[in-house]
Amino acid sequence: MNKEKHLFVFSAAWCNPCRMMKSYVWNNPDVKEELVRFKSVNFIDIDDPKNIPIVRQYRINAVPMIYIVDKNGVPIKVGSTMDANQTINFLN
Repeated sequence: MNKEKHLFVFSAAWCNPCRMMKSYVWNNPDVKEELVRFKSVNFIDIDDPKNIPIVRQYRINAVPMIYIVDKNGVPIKVGSTMDANQTINFLN
């Protein structure tokens, strides 16, 4: 189980790949099934001023960026644009 792991998805409204993933990946029932295995799933808009600290912490300079982190926030896996099947594989 990933219950000690957290998922951070960094994106922006102006990002075409982010919008594609929002529509076709994160809403996919099979992907949603994988997301319940995480302690938290966080969709982070890099343009929202309240997110500046975490965007800086993870040095986000392109989107989408997908991080699986441990309970201390240390990255375990980092990915970017993926289709639903690639995302399922990444999440496992």
